[in-house]
Amino acid sequence: MKKNDMTTGFPLVIGTVIAAASITQDNYVGAAFAIVACAVISLVLHVRSSRNQRR
Repeated sequence: MKKNDMTTGFPLVIGTVIAAASITQDNYVGAAFAIVACAVISLVLHVRSSRNQRR
């Protein structure tokens, strides 16, 4: 099922938006944190969805 592909990529989109807003305010640490945190969330969602599809 391709339904979960949008779900796993959505945190990356949100992280990119937050990072862009942080960079415009010269908050580079906040931008890096947003990217890393959202990448981890996306990875966790991807692993959970791939495990559920195998069952």
